[in-house]
Amino acid sequence: MNNISTHMRICAVSISDDEVNSRTAAVTSLAVVWGKETNITTLLRRAEDVAIALGGDGRATQSLGVEVQAAIQKKSSAYLYEERPLDVGVCAGMAMVSLINEQPGNSGWTNKDVYATALWLALTYQPSLGDARREKLRREVLESCENWAISSAREARSRSEVKNPAELKITVAENGLVTHNFKAVIDGSINALRRNAALDREELDFLWWAQIGSSRLLRRKISSLNEPTRIIGAAIEGAAILRRLPSEVHREIILRTLNEDPQLDLSELLDMLGEDRAAIGAGFGLDNVTNHPAVFPVLLALTSGAVTGEDACIKRAVSEWGARALVEASLSHMAAKGLRTL
Repeated sequence: MNNISTHMRICAVSISDDEVNSRTAAVTSLAVVWGKETNITTLLRRAEDVAIALGGDGRATQSLGVEVQAAIQKKSSAYLYEERPLDVGVCAGMAMVSLINEQPGNSGWTNKDVYATALWLALTYQPSLGDARREKLRREVLESCENWAISSAREARSRSEVKNPAELKITVAENGLVTHNFKAVIDGSINALRRNAALDREELDFLWWAQIGSSRLLRRKISSLNEPTRIIGAAIEGAAILRRLPSEVHREIILRTLNEDPQLDLSELLDMLGEDRAAIGAGFGLDNVTNHPAVFPVLLALTSGAVTGEDACIKRAVSEWGARALVEASLSHMAAKGLRTL
């Protein structure tokens, strides 16, 4: 939020105090509204829209432009986003930074996790911008999202302390009515045990799968696969086991057989996967993938076999494609299940 006056220089050379104040108020308003959203489709769409506004030519989608325009007009009634389109990216980007500018908790799968992960995926797929000021804003948002996603994955796997149950109190009234606090006494301990058991199960399942040394999707030994197929296949299979965002150790396990790590663009990656592409991409013909190509470009390519957009021409190491496929697939699986509290 403190950077709003700096980032406003993206929009015009000379910025007035009233313009900074109206945009600051808009950022606060947007962050409050966005923080209350629980619909997965809306969360993914909004993250994708923000990424579009921050990258490319800075032209926002109509839905995001209208939303930001309404927020700005509360303090600056003459503002029209079509006349000042770059304001949309500034306000939307800073609203996201404001929303996730805190330490993630360890309970559940929240709307902030969806925002941060989806926006991180979309922004890391974009090329860097030639405009230094716009790139500085884009990088600030990207790094905030990355920090949240990494911290959330780590915190989500910290075991809960199982405290001794509170003192049980049973009261018998004169009329014989019995009251007690049994549920309150045991709820905390049982929830902690359930959460720890789920994390233990995830860890055991993931490590057991990693030790098998064969691909369940392709029904072949991992050692018989070429490196891109081996890494992408492992990423997709591993993501199906995870209950939360992948952490650094999951990425390391997925990439444990990495050797040559060639640089490939997305079309070249699909060529290397060959006939195995369809099997690896099976199960991802989901609405959250097909409707949000900026967030799930790898999954969409695996599912459809088609590559679109200039971003797909950027060469990346197989290790980067594998790490990306792991996060994309994890987000897709979790988005299909909806927000959770345990």
